[in-house]
Amino acid sequence: MSAGPDGVIDCAIIGGGMGGVYSAWRLATAPDSRIPAAGIHLFEMSDRIGGRLDTVRLPGMPHVPAELGGMRIMTSQPIVMWLVGRLGFETVKFPMGGPQNLAYLRGHRFHVGQYSDPSVVPYWLTDEERGKSPSQLVVQAIEAIMPGATKMTNAELRAACAAATLNGFPLRQHGFWQVLLSQLSVEAYNLALAGGGFNTVLTNWNAAEAIPWYMEDWSIPANQTPYVHLPEGYEALPWRLRDEFAAAGGRVRLRQELIAFTRRQDGLYTLTFHDHDAGRDHVALARRLILAMPRRSLDRIAEHPLDRAGPSEFFAKPGVAKLLATVTGHALYKFALAYPHPWWHALGLHSGDSVTDLPLRQIYYFETEGKLGGDPRNSNSLLVAAYTDGISVDYWEGVRHSGPRFGGRPNPFVTGAEARLPDIYDVSALMVAEAHRQLIEVHGVEKAPEPYAAAFRDWGDDPYGGGWHSWNIGVDTAAVMPRIVKPVADEEVYICGESYSTYQGWVEGALQTAEMMLTEHFGLAAPVDGLASAA
Repeated sequence: MSAGPDGVIDCAIIGGGMGGVYSAWRLATAPDSRIPAAGIHLFEMSDRIGGRLDTVRLPGMPHVPAELGGMRIMTSQPIVMWLVGRLGFETVKFPMGGPQNLAYLRGHRFHVGQYSDPSVVPYWLTDEERGKSPSQLVVQAIEAIMPGATKMTNAELRAACAAATLNGFPLRQHGFWQVLLSQLSVEAYNLALAGGGFNTVLTNWNAAEAIPWYMEDWSIPANQTPYVHLPEGYEALPWRLRDEFAAAGGRVRLRQELIAFTRRQDGLYTLTFHDHDAGRDHVALARRLILAMPRRSLDRIAEHPLDRAGPSEFFAKPGVAKLLATVTGHALYKFALAYPHPWWHALGLHSGDSVTDLPLRQIYYFETEGKLGGDPRNSNSLLVAAYTDGISVDYWEGVRHSGPRFGGRPNPFVTGAEARLPDIYDVSALMVAEAHRQLIEVHGVEKAPEPYAAAFRDWGDDPYGGGWHSWNIGVDTAAVMPRIVKPVADEEVYICGESYSTYQGWVEGALQTAEMMLTEHFGLAAPVDGLASAA
């Protein structure tokens, strides 16, 4: 492992997700960086760069990216949009579906365009609530406690929420669930929860953060704040950063897991890594340490016995544990199925999502291989059969490891090595069968062709601890965010990532905290005008 002339790494960055690889790239390529690129080392415990951006090509569909992690970009988010343009990526509008998509709730099937018809919506709503979609109900509740919220910019709404009180208490001391239920009937709340597709978004996280987060993302029609995606797959973004970082002279080390670190009397950090290829531990020295990691990964290091050996233990410093505990990770499944043809097209379903209160929760319709540059006879098609979180995850846990693995089924366009995905994406045959059964029920068809391939990720697994994070009730995020990026004033240890941002669950959040760290503590100028204030 190369380092400086004295064998010391100038800056060790731990974590190859977007926060880590972006920080490495910025430090290595920014003209005002004071750290030589050769002295920056990026360590990742897995065998891939990208973190919770994970683009998979299912067998028989080399031109159709299956996004098992993040899949789209909100064009109102400034840093990620700047980065995509800076790296020269093509973007196309993310297809959001339309009124023909389905809602299957409480055993009733209807088109989402029919929310305006109270006779088809199986909930007992008040007169004020009838005829409204799930997002309209949430906005109605938000407007009741924050008049004019729909006309505010995100920055204005965030400032208003930070100053707001409800029932004599600061808004941040209330949970989002509590706020919504104070303004909606329990039936309307349950409709918003079920019809919104996610279990955790409308539950009890910090209401002062939840409201502006929701209003920017969920409540604004796609034609006002369009979403885009990268046709080559979202994972291409961190891979491009990795390549440019390496070309500048930086080092990328895969399958290297940081298990502990301590600070020596001379101020250098002793980093203990486990090399998963060699099967043994080794030690490196670094002047600075960036932990680009979610809360669960940080907790794993804090809990390691090697880091309890002496007074230099970082995680025992006053306030550090409290800072780390300000957010909660939420389990999230993504489950993609490959079908021999897009049978959902016959139902008028081509893009976007259908929603159900069955454990599948959200179903996204994607592309057909033959339409994207492949053999036009190849109609293999992608469907994200389950995009689910919260209590629905518990349902799938019951069949995730049950019985034999799903080995796939014959398909004329699947040959050789492409027939097998890495083990990390494995699902059980029972899980595939149950997902297929629920799909038939949601769509109201008697039968459909069985899937021939599948891929699955549980982002609640270690080391991620969740597909997204939320601020805990009562947390003053304006006070926490500047501190979390450098938790101890006299230590050269920094933290960045989606977990502790105002864009939790988005790549923008990882870039936001990285920019806070880089501009405030590494002396870098914001890459374009306005990003410093945006971060």
